[in-house]
Amino acid sequence: MCTMTTYLKRHFSVFERLGIPGPKPMFLFGNLLDIMKKGHLNAIIEWKKEYGRVFGYFEGYTPVLSVSDPRILKQVLVSDFGNFRSRKPFPLAPRKSLGLFLENGNKWKRSRTLLTPAFSTGKLKQMFSIMHNSVDQLIHNMKKKAEEKNEFDVYGCAFGLQTNAQTDPDDPFLANIQKLFNYMSKTLILPLVMLFPFIQYFIFALKNIVMIFGMNPVVWLRNQLRSVIQLRKEMGNNSKVIDLIQLMLFTNSKKFVQLSDKEIVAQSMTFLLAGYETTSAVLAFLCYTLVQNPQVQRRLCKEIDDVVGDNDVTYQTLQNLPYLDRVFDEVCRLYPTASLIVTRQAAQSRCYNGVFIPAGMNVQANVWGLHHDGDFWQDPDAFDPDRFLPENKSRITPYSFLPFGAGPRSCIGSRFAMLETKIALARVLQIFHFKPGQSLKIQRFVFKTTISLWVDGIE
Repeated sequence: MCTMTTYLKRHFSVFERLGIPGPKPMFLFGNLLDIMKKGHLNAIIEWKKEYGRVFGYFEGYTPVLSVSDPRILKQVLVSDFGNFRSRKPFPLAPRKSLGLFLENGNKWKRSRTLLTPAFSTGKLKQMFSIMHNSVDQLIHNMKKKAEEKNEFDVYGCAFGLQTNAQTDPDDPFLANIQKLFNYMSKTLILPLVMLFPFIQYFIFALKNIVMIFGMNPVVWLRNQLRSVIQLRKEMGNNSKVIDLIQLMLFTNSKKFVQLSDKEIVAQSMTFLLAGYETTSAVLAFLCYTLVQNPQVQRRLCKEIDDVVGDNDVTYQTLQNLPYLDRVFDEVCRLYPTASLIVTRQAAQSRCYNGVFIPAGMNVQANVWGLHHDGDFWQDPDAFDPDRFLPENKSRITPYSFLPFGAGPRSCIGSRFAMLETKIALARVLQIFHFKPGQSLKIQRFVFKTTISLWVDGIE
């Protein structure tokens, strides 16, 4: 017992020994109680203000080095990528078929190589029509809201799943996604695994017990994806349907064996989890900023009217909307939706700018801290799309703007996400204008608002 106590005391003093500041960890609990009480992002924001751009904290048992120094992040994410190829382990990751986000080593390299062509310019153009059709339903629903004079809360291209998610709040696909996210955000299993990492093995051994209490949303979603894969196999490689599943099924690589069905399901789940919440959050924050900044909304609408007019939004016209690009970038700066997931693990010890990073240390890019640092951004909490004018963009400190990470492990779907977000906003603003509802606020950095809109003179 004495030996275990001594070990834990040494473990929880690692940052103190390294001379790295940070909140004092509790024995056994680390800083987990603060994280649970304040929220992970809020805790990081407070700690950055108190301890600076480099500090250490404990996610329960796991030490994490939070960094918002662009010089160090350049080394970790790009220059010395060979030493930081792996992400920080996720305690509830499945034992097999991890998906691109959680894969490491040669397995990650193979998946990245096979999946990268699916996000080329040519493939995005082929998927554009599916995005366009999905926005048709969105606009139909918004017209109904406008005609009914109802406020509404703001907050399907990837996998070819036919759903009624936009019209039916009880649609099983939507219900299972929401159930999965609610489970991930509210369950006490994750904090327990953070405290005692070894229990994850027992959790996975007992995972099917949830079937007693109701269908496991992960199992349901996987079954749906398997059905789509089987259908696409029957349709063959010459199918006119172009989406991510079709592109994963029929890869053309001479170097690597193509993905198995199990791997395609895992990659699809990864894209679903990575893209569903983040894309909807960006759209919500875009609406929020346009409501809060009516002059920006007017200017953006004018650009869309001048370039697109009454014509359909096309892939090419989206490339000719520079103000929309700047608005998008500024929203991603002000409200980075993935500010805690850009992480790497050191294979070997390194020292950058006087900061020693021991082997095995988890490094977290503090994206929120970077994007709100007054040394890198003038008046950082103000919304100003013109920060990203060409003449201003050239003066931005390298690696101080990381909405999609950086380096070889940057977000593979960033161009896909930008495209689907911009087509939705451009088409909506061809018809609608947003104005604030009765409740318009951000609570603990979670968007919670109602929006009113008017269309064709109907308020």
